[in-house]
Amino acid sequence: MPEFSTMLDLQAQMMLLLAIGVFLAKKKLITDQGRACLTDLLLFIILPANIIQSFRIEFNAEIFRSTREILILSILLQVLYGVVCAVCYNRYPFARKAVMQYGTVCSNAGFLGSPLAEGLFGGVGLLLTSFYLIPQRIVMWSVGVSYFMQDAAPATPEEKKKHRLAVLRKTITHPCIASVFVGMVIMLTQWQLPTFLGKAVQCTSSCNMTMSMFLIGAIIGSRDLHPLLDKDAIIYCIIRLFLMPLVVLVGCRAAHVGQLATGVAVVLAGMPMGGTTTILAEKYGADSTFASKCTAISTVLSLITTPLWCLVV
Repeated sequence: MPEFSTMLDLQAQMMLLLAIGVFLAKKKLITDQGRACLTDLLLFIILPANIIQSFRIEFNAEIFRSTREILILSILLQVLYGVVCAVCYNRYPFARKAVMQYGTVCSNAGFLGSPLAEGLFGGVGLLLTSFYLIPQRIVMWSVGVSYFMQDAAPATPEEKKKHRLAVLRKTITHPCIASVFVGMVIMLTQWQLPTFLGKAVQCTSSCNMTMSMFLIGAIIGSRDLHPLLDKDAIIYCIIRLFLMPLVVLVGCRAAHVGQLATGVAVVLAGMPMGGTTTILAEKYGADSTFASKCTAISTVLSLITTPLWCLVV
């Protein structure tokens, strides 16, 4: 089936780019200082451009009416993810808890989901995916980023208040958050960027997957991942790849949601951990080795689970 071959091609492409990153790290072509530079380059230039580019889609009242079902589903799903993050990971230390929380709200639906949905459901599937991803992108660069900024444990109520304000200030001023606001203005107003600027944004955005996979590979290549099969990573994969899409499927069936919207939501809910998790873990001092394990294991397991969910819907 062409949609399965598309998915496998994308997975193989990601694995190849990741392997190149490992090779570059092993050969010391990407050093610790180089990883830090790549991390900043991604977070402050490439990812903001990618976010802005993702909002440069056609939007009007008619499109909103045809996509509001998937938009509502996506918003409800982000609420569910928030509950899972607040309840399921409290027994883990901060370094792993932040990774599992961010990896729950941020899947790889942007990289893998769009072409897969187009292969499965055609052009309308790609349109629905574009709107499905809007709440995820807003949450991953707001609430999601804040998960990495809560390591301190203030004792007094006054300290807690100051800590919350500091986290809020850091989150709001993050370049990726600013990019979400800019992107939403562009989408809602349908403002067309000047040609030179639009092409510059598009060109920079297209570097995202390559540079992200190189960086993740470099992180993996510089760390000892033995043993790869981490128990906590397996628990995360069960939640991300099985429980979340199952809850979405049952909920959609119970609410008599349309077949197309159900299919898109279930497939996208079952995507593996996004590579951005490892990048943010490296930047903010969380367990980037654990994040690399989760990314690698969930991506490999998704080769099995994603086709199964495609068959179910």
